[in-house]
Amino acid sequence: MLSHKICLTTALRASVGVAALLVSCVAHAQAPAADEPAAGELVVTGSRVKRDGYNSPTPVSVVSRDEISRSATPNIADYVNTLPSLSGSSTPATTSNMVGQGRQGINAMNVRGIGTVRTLTLLDGRRVGGMANDGTVDVSELPQQLVSRVDVVTGGASASYGSDALSGVVNFVLDTKFTGLRGEIFGGQTTYGDNQNWKVALTYGAAFAGGRGHFLLSGEASHEDGIYRPGNRDWTEANWGYINNPAYTATNGQPRVLRKQDIALSTATFGGAIACTATSTCASLRGIAFGPGGTPYNLVLGPIVSDPIMSGGTQADNSPRNNQDNSMVPRQNRRNLFARVSYDVADDWNIYAEGMVAHLDTDARYFSGTFGNTLAVRVDNPYMPAEIAARMRALNLTSVPFGTLKGDNPVSGANSERGYTRVVAGVDGKFDALDTEWTIGAYYQFARTALRNTATNATRLPNWNRAIDAVRAPNGSIICRSTLTNPTDGCIPYNLFGTGVNNQAAIDYVTGNPTQDSVFKQNVVSINIAGEPFEIWAGPVSLAFGVEHRTQSADGVADPITQVSVANWDTTGGLPTIGSYKVSDAYVETVIPLARDQAWAKQLTINAASRVVKYESGTFVTWKLGAEYMPIESLRIRGIASRDVREANLSDRFAGVFQTSGSFLDPNNNGAATTARGLTTGNPNLDPEIGRTYSAGIVFQPTFLSGFNASVDYYKVSITGAIGSLNIQQVVNLCFAGNQDACALITATPAGPQQFEVRTAPLNLASESTRGLDFEASYRFRFEDLMPGTSGTFTIRGLATNYISYTVNPGLPGSIVTERAGAAGLPSWRYQLSVNYQNERLALSGTMRGVSGGVQNNNWIECQSGCPTSTGDNPTYDDISIAAATYFDLSATYSLGDNNQFQFFFNVRNIFNKDPAVVPAGPTGHPSWWNQPIERSQYDILGRVFGAGIRFRI
Repeated sequence: MLSHKICLTTALRASVGVAALLVSCVAHAQAPAADEPAAGELVVTGSRVKRDGYNSPTPVSVVSRDEISRSATPNIADYVNTLPSLSGSSTPATTSNMVGQGRQGINAMNVRGIGTVRTLTLLDGRRVGGMANDGTVDVSELPQQLVSRVDVVTGGASASYGSDALSGVVNFVLDTKFTGLRGEIFGGQTTYGDNQNWKVALTYGAAFAGGRGHFLLSGEASHEDGIYRPGNRDWTEANWGYINNPAYTATNGQPRVLRKQDIALSTATFGGAIACTATSTCASLRGIAFGPGGTPYNLVLGPIVSDPIMSGGTQADNSPRNNQDNSMVPRQNRRNLFARVSYDVADDWNIYAEGMVAHLDTDARYFSGTFGNTLAVRVDNPYMPAEIAARMRALNLTSVPFGTLKGDNPVSGANSERGYTRVVAGVDGKFDALDTEWTIGAYYQFARTALRNTATNATRLPNWNRAIDAVRAPNGSIICRSTLTNPTDGCIPYNLFGTGVNNQAAIDYVTGNPTQDSVFKQNVVSINIAGEPFEIWAGPVSLAFGVEHRTQSADGVADPITQVSVANWDTTGGLPTIGSYKVSDAYVETVIPLARDQAWAKQLTINAASRVVKYESGTFVTWKLGAEYMPIESLRIRGIASRDVREANLSDRFAGVFQTSGSFLDPNNNGAATTARGLTTGNPNLDPEIGRTYSAGIVFQPTFLSGFNASVDYYKVSITGAIGSLNIQQVVNLCFAGNQDACALITATPAGPQQFEVRTAPLNLASESTRGLDFEASYRFRFEDLMPGTSGTFTIRGLATNYISYTVNPGLPGSIVTERAGAAGLPSWRYQLSVNYQNERLALSGTMRGVSGGVQNNNWIECQSGCPTSTGDNPTYDDISIAAATYFDLSATYSLGDNNQFQFFFNVRNIFNKDPAVVPAGPTGHPSWWNQPIERSQYDILGRVFGAGIRFRI
């Protein structure tokens, strides 16, 4: 189990894995949480070893149930993700359009920004089956009303807990001995009146058979409207984006890319537009657009134009980013049910069984599939207004480039339905052997996720290409050109010119709903044994050992059209993940006391662990060596070194062909922004990642200032053979540098408006390395110590993480090292300060949290004049800054009833309605210009949010 917090009076009787004996002993190994434990309670954390009075050298942050309750957030992840040591976690806002990856709507933890797939999520110290093809766990589907605390281990823990714990562990500990009836009703919305949400939860627990048995049942239902159209927020109306500087040359000292407002398309409208360039033979037709009913009009271009986008002009107030459904947060419906029954078959033996089912339905809308300037419309197209066709013939043109936003088609979307089932059966007990009392915990777990992903209203490209090439039939009717040679092809012509010009049959012919059905399964068998087999001069030596076997599998099927080719659709998506693997491992861990109550050492303890892991790719050894030294009662010095391993997951190895869209700066075309289609797939030949973690820190708990605790820890994590994929820009840059393997991944259309396809797959890159500092301090005191005659307690708690550096080195010829720290997605600082007051009836909590500013990309060069020549690796921009942000939250809880059995609570997040920092989309920024100009994982994007509700316990 991740964290064993054991009361002195029960330490010798507790059994491995029995969370019921742990929940009353909530404390903090790094610095206490807001609600410190009562005197006499001793802490064991971050280790499988159970030992009275031992604190693990691995830093652990603890979030108590009281903290979670005071936050009054609708989802436990909303609060836990504010911890500075968690950075870049997946949330519904960051995954709203990930339909093809199965991650839509997921809340997944990310310790230190190293990756959700490198963070192991546990429930009561046991694995939880993954809910997507990469194995990530949606913590929103755990029984939230039963969570008594959340432990966050910020360090490599593979030796103790196995694969996926390379960056750390997040353990959700349940109150498995809860008795009574507990309920909650919650509702909330943003200050803009959108994203209305509600939650209803009910939990019941009771003993039976004279106290030998215990039964739990906990259910929850919640709904979130989502935000389909975010246009009423100031930061969306500004329409920030990046655009190529049309005045740039390699020698004039100007930046290659400009950051501007009012970004819109210059070559396409909802009713279509002729997309000729200013220097082409059809330049006189440039900007002719088509409105309702196909009426031509002249599109007014903005002052800065770099096809296919511009800044300003008549399109500025009609950007599809804001005026078409483009989800900030998906609509969500959740239903969760958890049941547990346990029974003491003997005084020292307990058997238990758990069952959990969850269902999530999400729906997002997004703007996709624009044909900005990639179509060619022929002069004989009968839908073309006669006057435009005449002008084309006068210029001897047989076709013109054309762009459209497909205004007649319904908005594209992403729908995901996920059903999750988890069953656990286990036994905890103790036995005597070799003159030692041993505790044992064994369990079997089966988990299954059934997932259906649907890309709604996608464009079916083969049909689209046939339908837009319309001609006159010999009888004068309008048909598809393909029908002339294949009269039974069923093609229905589509009118590109204007809005409101196509009937439903034409729309249905060119659109569809590609689907992907997947099933992910996990089987786990685990046995853990712990005891104190002998004693030395400084105390007993503790020992824990165990074995585990795990299988993971994925299977699925796509719709028949996608099975032929993912390129049949214009949307993100692809073929399912199909494959399986198994892992067997065995571990041993020990705690050895070297000194106790000496003049030079109050305590000195060594913690060591090793695990042998057999993957299908080979056998690997992980290890951990840590030490804790207390020279005096008030000071602890701790350090740890570990070697950790993460096996490639199902997605890494077996993902089917997956289609994305993006853009790159083309070094062969003076750095011009160019759109591209990306195709990714899994790589079954991947090797495991190898991580090395080093951390050292001090914990100060002065005896002269009761209730005060502080800690600081330095950490460094290095990963060799890191599993990752090159992005489109990196592949293009490598090709430009002469890497022929990279060039082989790029395909360009041979004729017509040029389009590019770039293929990528996960690789074992050279290395990733990160280092930083974690700070934490808390002070808890009684109010009457300041003002006699008053009541209640104050708790002040501050946490901060300084991400000093995070480098990624692909290690490929021609590639460059990227520094992530201080760039978009990983600010150099994350911090949180909370002040809490609580008396018998009232609890008030105020929180200040935030992130430091930075730049969008550390490899970009910011300059306004005198710029060096822009390159693919180091492009020049006039502004790459990202602003810092500080948010303030306030919550209040008031209790009623003789035993405070009723609670009314209220919460306001982001009180001052601070906008998120602008992180523009466009050339090499976000994948495509139509993405909203924000960084979703670090900033509040909703604005001020209100929530209120009632809780009861009977």
